[in-house]
Amino acid sequence: MIGAEMVAVASLRGFKTIGVGGPLMQEQGLQPLWDYNELPVSGVGDVIPKYFSLKNVFDVLRDAAESKKCLGIVAIDYPGFNMRLAALAKKWGKPMLYVAPPQVWAWKSKRASLFKQADNIRLAVFFDIEAKAYEQMNCKTIRLKHPIASWDHRYAETKSDMLLLPGSRRASALRNLPSFVTVAEKYRKVWAERNVGLLPDVIVVASREHLEVPLLVALEKFYDGRLPSWLKVVVAPKRLSDRLNFYSAYSAAVTSFGTSTLEMACVGIPFVACTAPDFLTFMMGKFMVKSEFLSLPNAIFGCGVTPEFIIRHKLNDRMAESIVDALFQQDLGTVEEIASRLRKSLNVGQTSSELMSEFLAQFVKS
Repeated sequence: MIGAEMVAVASLRGFKTIGVGGPLMQEQGLQPLWDYNELPVSGVGDVIPKYFSLKNVFDVLRDAAESKKCLGIVAIDYPGFNMRLAALAKKWGKPMLYVAPPQVWAWKSKRASLFKQADNIRLAVFFDIEAKAYEQMNCKTIRLKHPIASWDHRYAETKSDMLLLPGSRRASALRNLPSFVTVAEKYRKVWAERNVGLLPDVIVVASREHLEVPLLVALEKFYDGRLPSWLKVVVAPKRLSDRLNFYSAYSAAVTSFGTSTLEMACVGIPFVACTAPDFLTFMMGKFMVKSEFLSLPNAIFGCGVTPEFIIRHKLNDRMAESIVDALFQQDLGTVEEIASRLRKSLNVGQTSSELMSEFLAQFVKS
């Protein structure tokens, strides 16, 4: 989504963009070097089996970046690839713009050392906590307006139904799904005890189209081939404004950690953040993560404004009940106040279009 705006600016100014990006970027003119859907993986246990495939993708990107035809490099998030590209850009002296660089405030702060004395690399961050963390490590950053800040909220009647967002990476989404569905079942039972009328339906959100079928197959296995009528899988709208308006119509959500926690908090509905990490990721995170909080809203505010849970082994009844209680205990007025404060905090800095225009200016002959 961020990359699409940048590609559009580059295309408008006559530049050719190549690399790896999703359908929105390709619609704006990006010429893909690899299938974007192969890249979304997270966690040590999920990355290791795909190591050689990911290495092939990186080799293609490295060769393209090293070419004399390549004027500059734009990287967005994805530190597993982009930190290696940044090291090469520093070595080559090739201009690079890195949007959403590594979260050094949370773990592996030594990564910031790469950007010291690298005048050819510009860092653009969305959150104040990122800017402060890099500043403490003597690295300059540019604040970038988060796309959520420009969301035009269309008020709609809130449904009693709930959302499940198990994740954007296939392996982690399938690992989270059974626990999320168990929570949804308990949520419906508690809802029936406290309310009258139809029980809420449960919508499992596939963040990308290619996740829809795997999620459906997993749910059918979970229910021995007989998927309940109250349970559906829906592909999330691609456009941010459409997606946020879609989310805002629901009464509650359970989401994995990541950008979805920010989206849920900004639309102003009760939600909890949960994940069931693989063993290696859990153990590494236990010893390496320095942040007290894992969800973005909590990290941004520096306090527990939204509930978060880490599910180890199989979800037990006690934790499932705690998650459901956390959903029902959230006051709607407080939730909306948090949403308003969060959207305001994200409305700081340049737009991605403005940032890209500045970056491209160095390649235009006066």
